[in-house]
Amino acid sequence: MIPQFKVKMAYDAKDIVAEVLNSGFIGQGSRVEEFEDILWKELGSSVRPVTVNSCTSAINLSLDLIGVEYGDEVISTPQTCFASQVGAINKGATIRWADIDPITGCIDPNSIERLITDKTKAIIGVNWAGRYCDFASLKSFGIPVIEDAAHCWDVFNDNNCVRGDYICYSFQAIKFLTTGDGGIIIPPKDKEEDARLLRWYGLDRTKGQSFRCTQNIKVAGLKYHMNDIAASIGIKNIPHAKESVISHRKNSKFFIDNISNKDIVIPDWDDNASYWIFSLHVINGRKNEFMDYMKENSITASPVHYRNDEYDCTIKFREFDLSGVNEFSDTQVCIPNGWWLSDDQLDYIVEKINDF
Repeated sequence: MIPQFKVKMAYDAKDIVAEVLNSGFIGQGSRVEEFEDILWKELGSSVRPVTVNSCTSAINLSLDLIGVEYGDEVISTPQTCFASQVGAINKGATIRWADIDPITGCIDPNSIERLITDKTKAIIGVNWAGRYCDFASLKSFGIPVIEDAAHCWDVFNDNNCVRGDYICYSFQAIKFLTTGDGGIIIPPKDKEEDARLLRWYGLDRTKGQSFRCTQNIKVAGLKYHMNDIAASIGIKNIPHAKESVISHRKNSKFFIDNISNKDIVIPDWDDNASYWIFSLHVINGRKNEFMDYMKENSITASPVHYRNDEYDCTIKFREFDLSGVNEFSDTQVCIPNGWWLSDDQLDYIVEKINDF
């Protein structure tokens, strides 16, 4: 079976992990600091990335920094991993569902204005398949924008794309860059210090050995920090992340140029997308038939994520008919496009899709 996902791990990651394990210190320490320095240089961000233990924590931390509380409202999209929503739900906020583009899966700015009230505290935009949302339009509403960049790795890009106010990346096992599990938040400059405090109970870990006993905690934080084991894995994997993105983009371009089937619709090529996954649309009611057909031919095909607005814990937030979400959910399927595919496998996938 040609897999949808695969972990890419540097061959020498085990060596640096062994160094950490044998050092007598495995918490947040020098390796985390080193990893953040490398990330800052690699990403070229104006703010030094703040490492955390998951992208979920990065999104939750963003909500904390914005000040989302019980009774507030957060505008989000249902087409994403459920991790994008759990922070707002657990804070007692109401999620207002925005619609999405039925082809790209990205949030539709035109659906947002009717959702805004005096209780709206944040907008969450998800870069589906590594394609940037229209953050210029999202930011025009004057509400803090959280960018869920879990599908992205964009160090290869030198672009002028507008980004969100709080950018959250994932280093989960199957992402372009993995630390086993982990992530970063790139907050506004004036929120960086707060982000570093809140990720570890509200304590500043740079203030010496006795920081636990001598500091006054002004705001109670959470245990979101990364440890040196995860950071050391990330340090070794960074050089390979860019290579993976290049492969995913090359393979995705090959599909766009060569797939031809009257029942298949593919989003246009995007010069700035990372293409962590490759979404296509199987129309004319043939989605399930297509997935069964691909399985019979030893090719994994799946939607990757189920729409978030139909779970028992989210159905209470349903207000409007989301035509874009409905269409996307009815037709969208992802096929393997990753760095592990050989030329023969790429040709085979195209052949089977064109014969469907």
